[in-house]
Amino acid sequence: MKIIHQNGYTVDELSLYRHTVYKNLVDCAKALVSAMQQFEIVPEQSVTDQHLTYLTDYTLDPDPSAQVSPRFAEAVTAIWKDPVMAQVFDHSTEFYLMDSAP
Repeated sequence: MKIIHQNGYTVDELSLYRHTVYKNLVDCAKALVSAMQQFEIVPEQSVTDQHLTYLTDYTLDPDPSAQVSPRFAEAVTAIWKDPVMAQVFDHSTEFYLMDSAP
């Protein structure tokens, strides 16, 4: 509503939400990794295994000005592009993923 009726958010307001957006991104990535493990879905690309391990161990710095690392972005991109992601989404009713994730 603020975007429609009040000319959007200020730069300060946007910076306050940045950490929440990053946290949601980390949580969604971890949910996908967890679902892959739960349903024993093996990635087709061998490099994806390294990314899965990295994401499992990744934690976002609680500092509100913290950003996700470039390696985190690379890992999420690689996992998302792996063809087995369609198999993960075949189980989408069996695990929680935020509505805004896909």
